[in-house]
Amino acid sequence: MASQSVSASIAIFVVGLTTISTILWMRRRQSCTSLSAYEKLVGQTPLIRLDLLSELLQRSIYVKMEHLNPGGTGKDRAALCMIREAEVRGELPPPNTRAGKKETTVATETPLSSTLNFSDDYLHKVISNAMKRSATGGLVVEGTSGSTGISLATLCSSRGHACLVVLPNDQAPEKQQILETLGAAVLEVKTASISNPNHYVNIARRIDLLAKERGISSVFINQFENLANFKTHCEITGPELWHQAGKIDAFCMSSGTGGTISGVAESLKTKFNSKCRIVLVDPPGSALYHAIQHGIAFAPQQRERAMKRHRYDTIAEGVGLDRLTANFSRGQKYIDKAIRVTDQEAVDMAHWLLKTEGLWVGSSSAMNLVGAVRTSLDLPLHSRIVTIVCDAGQRHVTRFWNSTFIRE
Repeated sequence: MASQSVSASIAIFVVGLTTISTILWMRRRQSCTSLSAYEKLVGQTPLIRLDLLSELLQRSIYVKMEHLNPGGTGKDRAALCMIREAEVRGELPPPNTRAGKKETTVATETPLSSTLNFSDDYLHKVISNAMKRSATGGLVVEGTSGSTGISLATLCSSRGHACLVVLPNDQAPEKQQILETLGAAVLEVKTASISNPNHYVNIARRIDLLAKERGISSVFINQFENLANFKTHCEITGPELWHQAGKIDAFCMSSGTGGTISGVAESLKTKFNSKCRIVLVDPPGSALYHAIQHGIAFAPQQRERAMKRHRYDTIAEGVGLDRLTANFSRGQKYIDKAIRVTDQEAVDMAHWLLKTEGLWVGSSSAMNLVGAVRTSLDLPLHSRIVTIVCDAGQRHVTRFWNSTFIRE
């Protein structure tokens, strides 16, 4: 009798869970405003003062801890905004839960073709593989060096869309492992210049077009040119920074898509302090330094190699560009100065931060801190400089934090 009672209780409990799951599924169908726990955690990251560094410089250095967003990166902000806007425009179906949907294990595609020629047939197989995880019939496609893809994959998981990420093969392997764990289909390609049709962004665009030809509700997020990226930082991140800091004399950071620095720059300059100095931090090989300093998007590496070859000469991941994107251009006029930061400076800063502040940061975050120090020395005593910790060191173990890799 006791065992029958326990079995009956378990059955009632299971039925209850199924009913609750069904209700949640129906409510999500009826409204696009439902937020997952992940989405509720995006934004309002802490702003902290680095006391030891500030005392040494006699200027206050503040870091916005964007790596404390739920996806471990500030890319969560733009990713959420871009997906939502695609849903509002009808390019993606309304978000949905996976209630009642059978989970499918997706094999990850990681070809490394020496010819870089991906046939339409092959890419159609990649699309079909990705769509096995779609609960809405929607597909999100993006070419990314990792962080934005991780944000998109997590958001797609909770909103019910399939996610297909095209990733260059010069990124830390742990980024691909994270993407696979989150359920994204991953296509790894060799690095190439943006002028090459097989650049990871161009392959992503091509996949989106092929998916649309099949009648799939697909969207190419296009983070570099999608101004929803700029918008979220201008309307949300910039004001958030100002209200946390109280006063900002200078803001500096590197540029990946250009959305964060441009959006924050326009926000700070036009809404809070027109005299706030905005400084771009740029790695070796990127053309943005000269775009700001001399009005020409050019890097010395461009005369050293053929235009269709990948030409960045840095260990920093996710920052530096060989072109002006729509997001960068949108706020370019508000950027006052650019400084070049070497790989060695970034490595030294990263290890110093770990030993003195206990902060384990990634390559672009370390570059940002070098930029903040150098920017502070051009400002009066007691000035307040703000920069961004974009991501933590966990995603850079095999490259930036690998002493063997650094030495080689």
